[in-house]
Amino acid sequence: MNAKEFNKKYPVGSSFIYQPNKVLRGGKAVKTVATANDFEQGVIVEINLEPWFANIKALTPAG
Repeated sequence: MNAKEFNKKYPVGSSFIYQPNKVLRGGKAVKTVATANDFEQGVIVEINLEPWFANIKALTPAG
């Protein structure tokens, strides 16, 4: 999914579970605070908790 598709599907303020390592269970509940952008490393979005920016592959929609 690219940034344009992500932004269309998930508006700013959407809730996610941040899991940088999917093998480990659990994660932080976070919300997006800005639109996602395409970078060489992947699609990155700003979130409301540390690390402040996350690859969308590390986000699981909450609810």
